[in-house]
Amino acid sequence: MAGQAWKYSGELDERDLAFLQHEYITIPMGIEYYGFSERPLTRMAKEAGAFYKVGKMTRIKRSVFDAYLRETRKIPRIGGKLCAKS
Repeated sequence: MAGQAWKYSGELDERDLAFLQHEYITIPMGIEYYGFSERPLTRMAKEAGAFYKVGKMTRIKRSVFDAYLRETRKIPRIGGKLCAKS
């Protein structure tokens, strides 16, 4: 949603706004927000080219990962949140 949060402004809550403030997110943040478990989240972040590791610190570039999900996973947005396919 990088730069396009205004399109969903009526559907965003405090949690979404706080999440959008981070360009790089941690694995636990991604698990909580996207609802994926650790291994699929890490695998998809690596496929997207959004996975960064420096020493023991791991980060996912949110804008790249969101673009990857929109392109390849075709996950619909319900209430401003990414949801699993039915």
